[in-house]
Formats: sequence, C-alpha cells, structure tokens
Amino acid sequence: MTRGPTTSDSAVGREIRQYRRSAGLTQKQIASMVGVTGAQLHRYETGSTRITASRLIDIANALGVRPDTLLATAAAAGTEPVAMPNLANSGQEIVELIQMFGSISDPRHRSALVAVARMMTSPQAQRNGTDETP
Repeated sequence: MTRGPTTSDSAVGREIRQYRRSAGLTQKQIASMVGVTGAQLHRYETGSTRITASRLIDIANALGVRPDTLLATAAAAGTEPVAMPNLANSGQEIVELIQMFGSISDPRHRSALVAVARMMTSPQAQRNGTDETP
C-alpha cells in the first residue's frame, strides 16, 4: 500500500480549487481560515500532499460546502465507466433534468447535484441496489 498521494487525492484537490475559485477566494484566504500556509493549501489543491480528515472538514467549512461534496469526485476517480442503461422510455425525463440543471445559477449547487448523481451511480450504490428507481 502506498503512502504517497493518489488519484483520489488529486481529485479532492481539484474539487477544493473549483469551489475556492467559485467563491472568489484566494489560496491565502482559505489557508488563513483553516490555519495552514498558502503553499500548503496549494499542495492540497494539486494533490501533491494528502489531506487529513480534520483538515478536509475545516476546508469544506471555509468553502461553505459539506466534506462529502469534496469527496464525491474522489470516490469516482479511477472507477470503471458505468454502462448506460436502456433509456428508450426516459427521453422526457432526461430533457426535463437537463432543463432543470441549466436553470441552476449557483455553480456550487450544480456541482453538488453532480456529486449526488456520482454517488448514486457509484459501483457501491449499484451493488447495494440503491440506484433503482421507485
């Protein structure tokens, strides 16, 4: 087992960077809020340094998001693409979903919705049967 950064660490870092930029904050501002240097936050964002759970919670709080939002992309990193189901009877639902997604103005809300969709389509959710429609 490797102790160095992984693709999941890089994915979390990219999410942190995306939310920070969406909030219009600098690395130094977030770093100050969580008690690290700007250089350390840069290492988190680039995935060159792993983030402890407590630090990830602090960063998420500073960004105004839930920690699981930052982790959702990392959970999907390195997984096999999900096979597309037969969508023959779902055309109208897909159109409606795209229209609703397009009407969400806050990029954080759009990202959170994508994170939820990723979690619902994860291999673990599929094994547990939690991705079935009622």
